This record gives sequence, structure tokens and C-alpha cells, in this order.
Amino acid sequence: MTARLARWSLLLLTILLLAIWIPQAKELLFDDRFGKTQLFYSPVIERFVYKELIGEGHQFVYRDQDGTDYDRESFETLIPFIYYKNMELWGRLPLVLGEHRFDKAAIVAERQVMEFKPQDLSDQTPRIQLFPLLESNPERARLRFPEDIMRPGERLDFIDSDANRLDPELTRTFTQALEQAGFRFPVRAAFGRVSILKAFDAGYFLLDSGGALFHLRRLDGAPEVAAVPIPEGIAVRDIKVTENKRHELIGFLLAEDGRLFLMTERDHDLIALDLPGYDPDRMELKILFNPLYRTAVYSDRETIHAVVMDRDYHPIDRYARRMAMARERPVDRVWEMLVPFNLNLHDPDSRYLSLDVRFHGLAAAIGVAASLLLALEILRLRGIRPTRARMDLLLVLFTGLYGLLALILIPPEHGLET
Repeated sequence: MTARLARWSLLLLTILLLAIWIPQAKELLFDDRFGKTQLFYSPVIERFVYKELIGEGHQFVYRDQDGTDYDRESFETLIPFIYYKNMELWGRLPLVLGEHRFDKAAIVAERQVMEFKPQDLSDQTPRIQLFPLLESNPERARLRFPEDIMRPGERLDFIDSDANRLDPELTRTFTQALEQAGFRFPVRAAFGRVSILKAFDAGYFLLDSGGALFHLRRLDGAPEVAAVPIPEGIAVRDIKVTENKRHELIGFLLAEDGRLFLMTERDHDLIALDLPGYDPDRMELKILFNPLYRTAVYSDRETIHAVVMDRDYHPIDRYARRMAMARERPVDRVWEMLVPFNLNLHDPDSRYLSLDVRFHGLAAAIGVAASLLLALEILRLRGIRPTRARMDLLLVLFTGLYGLLALILIPPEHGLET
């Protein structure tokens, strides 16, 4: 009984490990190198254009939404705000688009990229609730980390990083400043960008116990607190702070119902983004700014979408297409016939480890049948009747190739009934 239990424990552990390792080996051997499609809006032809890798090596296509192909240089001239440095080298500056004229300085002044990925969500990323509250007026060329750390909770604690002791004076000063501004403890969430490699420091946005939002900065060593008015019907799920030298926008605000907003830096006004089909939990979003348009490009692993907007964020046009990387490869079809399921420990949309099981359905029947036949042959060669290894065969029936390999590695003993 003990030997049988030990063997079956080893069998199940082996199958678990094989179901994780073999798919990883397959991905390493047959890596998909296509990558995502690069989608833009051309201010020259006023159509969507894209660059896509369609084969091994550097088999790129440069195409517009109508299917017209371009060579690389012609394609780059269609999106001159992206390739403005090439335009300068080719003597095509200043740009003249309709009645508008743009020199290099005008282009650079309006260029900006904002990104929001599933991994940026607070509930998709493990985070120790300790935050450095930088000095927003450092009186020097670069930002630097403070000697204390902020810990939001029942109050706003400040801990001396060197001594690892609570700083009662800073704690009292900042906690009282928040309370006087109407903040209700405990702190539900803190949103900010932990880095000194940014244009300036915008501090943190704190969500109180009632769902109200406040903006906190350290200015000349003292707390600066401002309540952020949130329109009725909007419950804050997340905020991504993105300081930029243009000083127009401070970041994204994601509502609990999935709506996404841009937040202005000066007054913290919210600008609603009309993004049909956008899912923040599984789609990467990028907003491209230029002197004429704002283009939102968002995608999962199959379809890429784009919405071009005017400078006031009113939609002008939309486009979506299935990417080349989403096309099923022959190796993927063979793989789904070979094994009945995959076990994945990594969710590409999250920084957490997770156990994700993906079943291959009826396609795996061929692989399961072949595994059963091979298992019967292995038992025959070892002189074991199938009736004495019923549970082993049942295991192969449900786990296919994984169970077959486990049976080869840990075969039944001649005198041991299973």
C-alpha cells in the first residue's frame, strides 16, 4: 500500500511538471517572432497605415487599411510626425499638410506617447505598500529619493529608512494635513510613479475609505493636499501617473465599470475616451500625440484597434484588424493534437504567478489514442497484462503524452496491481 501510494504520488507530480515544462520547451523551440502589428493614422492620406512582420527574418509589409502596399521610405513619409528626424534628413521639413505648416520645433513640442498595460493595474502587480514621497521642488537639476518612506494605512506613516523607525513628526504633519482637507482614513489605495527618472514629481493620488480622491505632494518639505473632484457615477479603480514635460496630462484614470479617462495636470479634469471593445485587463493601450491628432491604439493577442481623435478627443475614424501573430501556425495545430491540455504558470497580462489550464478539446483525441497504444506496447514489453494496469491506462487516457512519459519514467512493478 505504501509503495503504491508513493508511486502514484510520483506519477502525479511528474505529470504536473511535464505539463508545465513541455509546453515551455515547445515555445522555446518554436517561438513566435512576428510581434504585434504597428498601427498608425496617416495625416497625409488620412487613412490608417500599418507595419507588420509576416515571415521569418525581416519580411515586413507596409500597408494602408485599403490594402495598398508601400516601400519603407514611402511608408515613413505617410507618418511624418513619427519619423520627423528622417524628414529632416531628407529635406522635407517644414511639413505642409493642407493649410498647416510644421517645423521641427512645432512637431517636438506636441509629440507624446502615453501607455497603459494590464500589468500597470494595481491588482495585477504585487506591491509592498511602501512609497517614497519625493520632494516636488528639489531646487536641483534632478529628483532624488528621500531618506524616509511613506506607508499608507490607518494613518499616513513615515518611516526613517536608515533607522527603520517611525518618524512621529512627519507622520503627524501629513496625517493632519490630509484630515484637514477632508480625507477619511484608512487609505484605500495609493497611486503614483516610483521613479526619479521623470520630468518632475507629481506626488501621489490617495483614495480614502469613502472612495474620495485626493492629491498629495511634498512641497518644500511640507504637505500639499488637494481634493480631486470626481463626477458622480465614477468609482476609481486605478490611476496611472505619467509625468510629462508637456504638462498637459497627468495620467490615466480607470473607473470600476471599465471606462478610461485622461486626467489633466492643472485642474485634474477628466477626459472620457471612446474606445469600443477596450478591455483594460487584457489589452495594451498606447496614445500617440502629434500636432493634429490623438490616436489611441489598443490590442490583445489577436486584434488591434485604433481610434483617431481631434485635439479635443472627439473620434474622427476607427479601424481594427486581425494581426499576423494571431494566425494559427502548423506547429500549433500539431501541438493541440499531441497533448490534451497545457498548464501555464505565467499570465502575460499579470505580474502574479497563476495556474492556467487550457484544454485542447477533441483535437487531442489523436494524441491520446496514440499514447494509449504506446502505453499498451510498453506494458506488453514489460510482461504486464493490461488488466493489471487499468489505472495506469486510465491515467494515460486523461493526460495523453504527459501520462505516457510518466509511465515510462515510473513503470508499474510486475507484481504490483494498479
